[in-house]
Amino acid sequence: MKDLQLNKLIGNIPTVSYSVGQLDKLIHQQLSEALLEIGVSLPQFTMLANLHLRGETANAKLASRSFISPQASNQIIKTMEERGWVSKGEDPNHGRILLIGLTEAGQNVYKQCEIKAFSFENKMLEGIPVENALMLKATIQRLIANLKEDD
Repeated sequence: MKDLQLNKLIGNIPTVSYSVGQLDKLIHQQLSEALLEIGVSLPQFTMLANLHLRGETANAKLASRSFISPQASNQIIKTMEERGWVSKGEDPNHGRILLIGLTEAGQNVYKQCEIKAFSFENKMLEGIPVENALMLKATIQRLIANLKEDD
Protein backbone atom coordinates (compact mmCIF):
# COMPACT_ATOMS: atom_id res chain seq x y z
CA MET A 1 0.00 0.00 0.00
CA LYS A 2 2.86 2.35 0.84
CA ASP A 3 4.25 1.89 -2.70
CA LEU A 4 0.93 2.91 -4.26
CA GLN A 5 0.79 6.02 -2.07
CA LEU A 6 4.31 6.96 -3.19
CA ASN A 7 3.34 6.54 -6.85
CA LYS A 8 0.25 8.73 -6.34
CA LEU A 9 2.37 11.34 -4.56
CA ILE A 10 4.83 11.39 -7.45
CA GLY A 11 2.04 11.90 -9.97
CA ASN A 12 3.12 13.17 -13.36
CA ILE A 13 6.72 13.96 -12.49
CA PRO A 14 9.45 11.59 -13.74
CA THR A 15 10.26 8.55 -11.62
CA VAL A 16 13.46 8.41 -9.61
CA SER A 17 14.90 5.79 -11.98
CA TYR A 18 14.13 7.98 -15.01
CA SER A 19 15.72 11.01 -13.34
CA VAL A 20 18.82 8.99 -12.41
CA GLY A 21 19.05 7.84 -16.02
CA GLN A 22 18.91 11.45 -17.25
CA LEU A 23 21.58 12.43 -14.75
CA ASP A 24 23.78 9.49 -15.78
CA LYS A 25 23.54 10.51 -19.43
CA LEU A 26 24.44 14.14 -18.67
CA ILE A 27 27.34 13.11 -16.44
CA HIS A 28 28.66 10.77 -19.12
CA GLN A 29 28.42 13.43 -21.86
CA GLN A 30 29.79 16.39 -19.94
CA LEU A 31 32.52 14.62 -17.99
CA SER A 32 33.64 12.90 -21.21
CA GLU A 33 33.93 16.31 -22.89
CA ALA A 34 35.93 17.73 -19.98
CA LEU A 35 38.34 14.77 -19.97
CA LEU A 36 38.83 14.87 -23.75
CA GLU A 37 40.43 18.31 -23.26
CA ILE A 38 43.38 16.42 -21.76
CA GLY A 39 43.16 13.44 -24.12
CA VAL A 40 41.56 10.93 -21.76
CA SER A 41 38.34 9.00 -22.32
CA LEU A 42 35.84 8.42 -19.52
CA PRO A 43 36.56 4.65 -19.40
CA GLN A 44 40.30 5.42 -19.19
CA PHE A 45 39.68 7.86 -16.34
CA THR A 46 37.52 5.32 -14.52
CA MET A 47 40.29 2.72 -14.79
CA LEU A 48 42.97 5.21 -13.74
CA ALA A 49 40.85 6.18 -10.71
CA ASN A 50 40.35 2.56 -9.71
CA LEU A 51 44.06 1.84 -10.01
CA HIS A 52 44.89 4.99 -8.05
CA LEU A 53 42.50 4.04 -5.24
CA ARG A 54 43.11 0.29 -5.10
CA GLY A 55 46.60 -0.27 -6.50
CA GLU A 56 47.50 -3.13 -8.82
CA THR A 57 44.42 -4.99 -10.00
CA ALA A 58 43.68 -7.99 -12.20
CA ASN A 59 42.16 -7.10 -15.58
CA ALA A 60 38.77 -8.77 -14.96
CA LYS A 61 38.35 -7.07 -11.58
CA LEU A 62 39.45 -3.72 -13.03
CA ALA A 63 36.93 -4.08 -15.86
CA SER A 64 34.12 -4.90 -13.44
CA ARG A 65 34.95 -1.96 -11.17
CA SER A 66 35.12 0.31 -14.23
CA PHE A 67 31.68 -0.76 -15.54
CA ILE A 68 33.01 -2.26 -18.78
CA SER A 69 33.41 -5.75 -20.19
CA PRO A 70 36.75 -7.57 -19.85
CA GLN A 71 37.00 -7.59 -23.66
CA ALA A 72 36.60 -3.80 -23.90
CA SER A 73 39.04 -3.31 -21.04
CA ASN A 74 41.75 -5.19 -22.94
CA GLN A 75 41.80 -2.52 -25.66
CA ILE A 76 41.67 0.33 -23.15
CA ILE A 77 44.53 -1.17 -21.15
CA LYS A 78 46.54 -1.75 -24.34
CA THR A 79 46.14 1.93 -25.28
CA MET A 80 47.06 3.10 -21.78
CA GLU A 81 50.08 0.79 -21.77
CA GLU A 82 51.23 2.22 -25.13
CA ARG A 83 50.95 5.72 -23.63
CA GLY A 84 53.00 4.64 -20.63
CA TRP A 85 50.17 5.15 -18.11
CA VAL A 86 49.98 1.55 -16.90
CA SER A 87 52.22 -1.48 -16.66
CA LYS A 88 51.48 -5.18 -16.46
CA GLY A 89 53.06 -7.60 -14.04
CA GLU A 90 52.51 -11.16 -12.90
CA ASP A 91 50.46 -11.82 -9.81
CA PRO A 92 52.85 -13.43 -7.30
CA ASN A 93 49.98 -15.54 -5.94
CA HIS A 94 48.62 -16.74 -9.28
CA GLY A 95 50.91 -17.25 -12.27
CA ARG A 96 48.21 -16.87 -14.93
CA ILE A 97 46.83 -13.53 -13.69
CA LEU A 98 48.34 -10.26 -14.88
CA LEU A 99 48.12 -7.29 -12.57
CA ILE A 100 47.64 -3.82 -14.03
CA GLY A 101 49.31 -0.95 -12.17
CA LEU A 102 49.75 2.78 -12.60
CA THR A 103 53.09 4.14 -13.71
CA GLU A 104 54.38 7.53 -12.63
CA ALA A 105 53.08 8.94 -15.93
CA GLY A 106 49.71 7.33 -15.20
CA GLN A 107 49.61 8.96 -11.76
CA ASN A 108 50.31 12.34 -13.38
CA VAL A 109 47.53 11.83 -15.93
CA TYR A 110 45.18 10.75 -13.15
CA LYS A 111 45.94 13.96 -11.21
CA GLN A 112 45.02 16.04 -14.30
CA CYS A 113 41.79 14.03 -14.64
CA GLU A 114 41.04 14.51 -10.96
CA ILE A 115 41.19 18.29 -11.38
CA LYS A 116 38.69 18.09 -14.27
CA ALA A 117 36.45 15.70 -12.32
CA PHE A 118 36.42 17.91 -9.21
CA SER A 119 35.60 20.95 -11.32
CA PHE A 120 32.77 19.03 -12.98
CA GLU A 121 31.45 17.78 -9.63
CA ASN A 122 31.50 21.32 -8.22
CA LYS A 123 29.47 22.54 -11.23
CA MET A 124 26.98 19.71 -10.81
CA LEU A 125 26.53 20.36 -7.07
CA GLU A 126 26.43 24.16 -7.38
CA GLY A 127 23.76 25.68 -5.13
CA ILE A 128 23.30 22.50 -3.08
CA PRO A 129 24.22 22.83 0.60
CA VAL A 130 26.99 20.48 1.75
CA GLU A 131 24.67 18.57 4.09
CA ASN A 132 22.23 17.98 1.21
CA ALA A 133 25.06 16.75 -1.03
CA LEU A 134 26.15 14.33 1.71
CA MET A 135 22.55 13.14 2.12
CA LEU A 136 22.26 12.69 -1.65
CA LYS A 137 25.42 10.57 -1.69
CA ALA A 138 24.15 8.46 1.22
CA THR A 139 20.78 8.04 -0.49
CA ILE A 140 22.39 6.92 -3.74
CA GLN A 141 24.55 4.42 -1.83
CA ARG A 142 21.38 3.08 -0.16
CA LEU A 143 19.67 2.70 -3.55
CA ILE A 144 22.67 0.75 -4.82
CA ALA A 145 22.67 -1.47 -1.72
CA ASN A 146 18.92 -2.10 -2.10
CA LEU A 147 19.37 -3.27 -5.67
CA LYS A 148 22.42 -5.39 -4.86
CA GLU A 149 20.44 -7.26 -2.19
CA ASP A 150 18.59 -9.03 -5.01
CA ASP A 151 21.82 -10.25 -6.65
